Amino acid sequence: MARISEQSIERVRNAADVVDVISDYVDLKQKGRNFFGLCPFHSEKTPSFSVNPEKQIYKCFGGCGAGGGSINFVMAKENLEYPEAIKFLAHKYNIELEITGGDNKRFKDLKSQLLEIHSIATDYYIDLLHNTSEGKKALKYLTDRGLTLDTIEEFKIGFSLDSFDGLLKLLQEKSFSSESMKSSGLFVDGKKGYYDRFRSRIMFPVKDQMGNVIAFGGRIFNSDNPAKYVNSEQTPIYDKSKTLYGLDINAVNIREEKQIILVEGYMDVIQLYQSGVQCCVAISGTAFNNLGAAQIKRFSKNAYIMLDGDPSGVKAAIRCGYILVANGLEPKIITPPENLDPDDWVKRDGKDAVLSTLPNGIDVIKSHYNQFLSEHSDSSMGKNEFIQLCLDEIVRIEDPIIQELLAKRVSELTDVSDKNILAVLNKKLDRKNSYKTNVKEEPQSNEIVKNDKFSQKLYDDLIRLCCCKDQKVRKFIFNNLNVDWMLSDIHREIYDSIYIHLSSDFEPPVNVVSEKIEDKNTREKFIEISFDLNKFTPSFQMAIECLVRLETQIKNNQLDLLREKIKTDDSILLELLNLEKEIADLKSKYNE
Repeated sequence: MARISEQSIERVRNAADVVDVISDYVDLKQKGRNFFGLCPFHSEKTPSFSVNPEKQIYKCFGGCGAGGGSINFVMAKENLEYPEAIKFLAHKYNIELEITGGDNKRFKDLKSQLLEIHSIATDYYIDLLHNTSEGKKALKYLTDRGLTLDTIEEFKIGFSLDSFDGLLKLLQEKSFSSESMKSSGLFVDGKKGYYDRFRSRIMFPVKDQMGNVIAFGGRIFNSDNPAKYVNSEQTPIYDKSKTLYGLDINAVNIREEKQIILVEGYMDVIQLYQSGVQCCVAISGTAFNNLGAAQIKRFSKNAYIMLDGDPSGVKAAIRCGYILVANGLEPKIITPPENLDPDDWVKRDGKDAVLSTLPNGIDVIKSHYNQFLSEHSDSSMGKNEFIQLCLDEIVRIEDPIIQELLAKRVSELTDVSDKNILAVLNKKLDRKNSYKTNVKEEPQSNEIVKNDKFSQKLYDDLIRLCCCKDQKVRKFIFNNLNVDWMLSDIHREIYDSIYIHLSSDFEPPVNVVSEKIEDKNTREKFIEISFDLNKFTPSFQMAIECLVRLETQIKNNQLDLLREKIKTDDSILLELLNLEKEIADLKSKYNE
């Protein structure tokens, strides 16, 4: 079975410094030994998210409790499985991975098969564009639109024939599993079986940040078909809401220029790129949401929304703007002139004309106001309607500071006092909150509930002792602890993950151990316990006392059971007395 070598994983782990990785997503500030920022996994106003560079781990001490190492972080933020997270970080740090084992498709995981299918499909469509009569018509259409052959090649644009089974047969010949072909999103399940989703269309490959093709957009060019574009459906490798077309090719420039331009379509990105505006990405229309906004925020806080210049494009830009604002950005909206889209605008007026408009971009509230006035009279009742529409958008935002700032901006534009607007906003917030129900949290399955006599702190301290630098302490626990003494399921799982490291010359690497813990709650508990080990002062005597208390707890439980039994069976009296003596002798057991 093909797999990433342990040596490659270790190189990735060593390169992927947890502070560096998380800084792509979170604005971190150092305080003492650790770094702090707003948790990226839940909404909060006060930073509770801490990163420990010494242990190479992170922990949210606020509402969600998220924790782990750099690989865990990427898995959570990018919704990746472990191997994909390794590949993601390898790409970031330019590390070539060593793949061991065979490459039989039957044994490859589903995501690997899907990536390979999309790679084959890309080459297939490119060949059809250049080497078929219909494809050459599509190629002429592209060049007539102003694209050069170099640009067409760089973006891997292709063409799909008017065939129901061209790609289907090709992949069948290559012995891909039926599951992977069904899951690829490249086929439609019809009455007579599966057939090619894309037919007689110009094909635009959609890539992830690592440059892997994960989806396609197909554009009609030679008919009156109302379905101008057909796009891939959601698949295990493609999430529309968080995929930004063009990010793979423009990411470096976006970071260098510290700005990102959001456009609507594939051709907008491609034409702007060819013209020298190489900081653009295309959003997925109505699929754009907080996940996409989070992606944008990772790369730049200076976002410009440049959708089509027609009324529908303006409305879409405003909707996009509110989503970005809710995620802590301050986007500016640029409206192309004369109802043009960015593609036609940059072809007509050039790079400089487009870029020169960026400093004059308009904030979301002002854009919304302008759009409203273009459709309604500027009467007092019209103002009231606009205020209500704005507040309906603002109330969806969780951050109260952003809410207040936007409300004051509405006040400035409408000449209505901010006190009145804030009063209406608060009423809307009260109604929103009144709809929320207080749902009691169910106890976690691995919560400590088996016996109310033992202390959770005892188990926490045991794990801390297992992670300490003192080799003598760790080996003592390794040689003497009976895992059956641990009545806490969650701590037992943690101990099982650490056990292999206890006899090592080196302390257990917390970040590596966290990677191996699959259960989220268990991993977060482990990170919580081990986060500030520098504040924990272990000793050999502490280890002895810890084991004595654990064993005592077990024997006391046994003693309670015997005391109950003796009420009906006095023959077990001797057993009870012996057990009492064992408990009394425990304190001297490990000092001999």
